[in-house]
Amino acid sequence: MQHTHSSRRQFLGLLGAGLAGSALVLPGAASAADTLGSRPVRIIVPFPAGGGGDTLTRMVGDALSQQLKLPVVVENKPGGDGVIAVQELLRAAPDGHTIMFGTPSALLYTPQLTPKRPPYDPLKDLAPITHFSSFTYYVYVSDALPVKTMGELVDYVRKHPGKVAYGTGDSTQLVAMAQLCDQAKLDMIHVHYKGTSQAFTDFMGGRIQVMVGGFDLEEQSKGKALPLATLLPERSPLKPNVPTLGEAGLAPVTTRAWTAFFAPAKTPAPIIDQLNKAFAATFQNPKLQDFFKSRGSVLQASTPDAMHELLVEQLPVFAKAIKTLNLYRD
Repeated sequence: MQHTHSSRRQFLGLLGAGLAGSALVLPGAASAADTLGSRPVRIIVPFPAGGGGDTLTRMVGDALSQQLKLPVVVENKPGGDGVIAVQELLRAAPDGHTIMFGTPSALLYTPQLTPKRPPYDPLKDLAPITHFSSFTYYVYVSDALPVKTMGELVDYVRKHPGKVAYGTGDSTQLVAMAQLCDQAKLDMIHVHYKGTSQAFTDFMGGRIQVMVGGFDLEEQSKGKALPLATLLPERSPLKPNVPTLGEAGLAPVTTRAWTAFFAPAKTPAPIIDQLNKAFAATFQNPKLQDFFKSRGSVLQASTPDAMHELLVEQLPVFAKAIKTLNLYRD
């Protein structure tokens, strides 16, 4: 997409708008149909208990409970690349008492693997509440390859087509690398793993030479992994010395790594607004902000409309990668 930078600025502007006016609409301030009741709020998570996404959701859930003055319960529904969790959400009453922790895998990737029989339509079946977190991915190269910069990696791969293997651990990484290889005309072997930890194991074992990972991968690898470029349009403050793809003379990728919260599509707008304001107030918690920052994430709310626009922008990006890699399951 040619409007990457302007779209990102617009989205960040709308993110900020989501933080404005964080006063919570308490139950009883509106009619019963337009506000949450007294029952607990259930957050469905598409991961097993104990994982990173589960842990972060539980932390936020505890703080959200204080804002809503209601119990918040996290329920794990792993499996099916997110389909099981989304379908559980869609079976729930659209009353705001069941919401979901959403990821690009569940909302942008999986529904497009079976275009003839998609399990759900993320734009029609779900109502965005707010953006949750975003994080930066980097392209790492093993010290086994004689390269120190992104430009050197590109030159090496072009001189050795089909010889270098790269690994991805989630759909966002997969789509970002598919974009990069397509735009830079790189012929590399792709290995997709069930998670970044599995990719990291093979990276350390020498079975793949390039991988995508978070800010702490270099430290985890004890220096074996060298970060060559960030996949964001601008440098990350977590690794300010790592250049962007653009600085390496390559076209930027338009994939973004994010999480968000969603409700069933027919949830009344006043309830969506109530939840949005509660999340926005929750995300202002300095301890939560510091915790997320220490793990390479940015905790930031958005308006529901901003989150919807991000879905609209990213769906065709994922569709193109799925087509390029021929990942269809039909």
